[in-house]
Amino acid sequence: MRVAFPMMGGDFWTGGISYLENLLSAIAERPSLGIKPVLMAGPDADPQRIERLSRFLVSEPLVSPAWSRDTPIRLARSLSSHFLQRDFLAERALRSAGIDVVFQHGAWLGAAFNIPTLAWIADLQHHRHPEMFSRLDRLRRDVGYAALSRFASRIMVSSEDAKRDCESFFPRSRGRVDAVPFAVRHAVGSDDALLVEVRCAYSLPDQFIFLPNQLWRHKNHLGVIAALRLLADRGQEVCVVACGNPRDYRHPDHPDQVIRRIETLGLRDRFRFLGMIPGNHILPMMRLACAVLNPSFHEGWSTTVEEAKALGAPLVLSDIPIHREQTQGIDARFFGPSEAASIADALAAAVRDLPPGPRPTEEARARLENEVRRDRFAQSFADAAGRAAGRLR
Repeated sequence: MRVAFPMMGGDFWTGGISYLENLLSAIAERPSLGIKPVLMAGPDADPQRIERLSRFLVSEPLVSPAWSRDTPIRLARSLSSHFLQRDFLAERALRSAGIDVVFQHGAWLGAAFNIPTLAWIADLQHHRHPEMFSRLDRLRRDVGYAALSRFASRIMVSSEDAKRDCESFFPRSRGRVDAVPFAVRHAVGSDDALLVEVRCAYSLPDQFIFLPNQLWRHKNHLGVIAALRLLADRGQEVCVVACGNPRDYRHPDHPDQVIRRIETLGLRDRFRFLGMIPGNHILPMMRLACAVLNPSFHEGWSTTVEEAKALGAPLVLSDIPIHREQTQGIDARFFGPSEAASIADALAAAVRDLPPGPRPTEEARARLENEVRRDRFAQSFADAAGRAAGRLR
């Protein structure tokens, strides 16, 4: 079965490309599933992103003007999909490639689109936390998701929590939603030499808690900063090292507010924000840290939590349903994301009780457990794609 994967992710959402890499790599490692992925990209696509994904493909990416970011082409596709309810440019390119199912995200292809679609919805955050979105953005998402709930062949989400939300807020989707939790590709090359290199590059302290999240408002960096101020007032030494994309496209002023708050509260040595760092430094950071922190108010299925699980790194997490679901069978510590004192207590306990890494025994066990999750991820996706194509595998 040939499944089309249009490029996803970008400067504003770095998680999109990571998700696609994890999915394509899991499929590539399991050819017996019979899924043949085809990457769809425009001639102006980022060559580095194409190269990053191409190694997991059995054929060259299909470069077509239909996926160009050129304004006239995008306008033509939008008019076709919204007024004629059929994206003829995309359909023609997909037909010529012999595509059986389209992994749909973002772009609307039309109610009369004539190729089966498996539509991926990352989460329903705009319903759970409407204050994080403008009224126009909430309306746009509701209209788009309502259309998918009626016309997509199948809908795919990453958790049972998101599945419940989807079927509750969009009743037309009931019976057509597949929960497919993803698992990360375990990167290689994080050896002891790289650990030393990373520690020296950032002058990391012996004990620190690692927070790898984009500076988006719902990621709750301000809650962590408030907690660190409480700990400083108590005379407790806790250092949080954070990294991630320093831009929030929904709240452009928010990243600057975070940096100003750090400065105003005198926490530069306790909350160290590194900005974007090389991708191959993320896992060494997790290996060295006492724990990996995710204080978010909402997640669809956290990539950073999955990466920490794959390394056997201790987790300190906001107490939200998705984090409970994602850490079933795993020892994790939880706190109230809206309570600075709760966050402070969890951070202090982590530094007190959890020695810094690396943790060779835990890492070896976690690697094996992650492969089981990767098998389940690939198989669940193949099942969902088969249902979308009208063939229950």
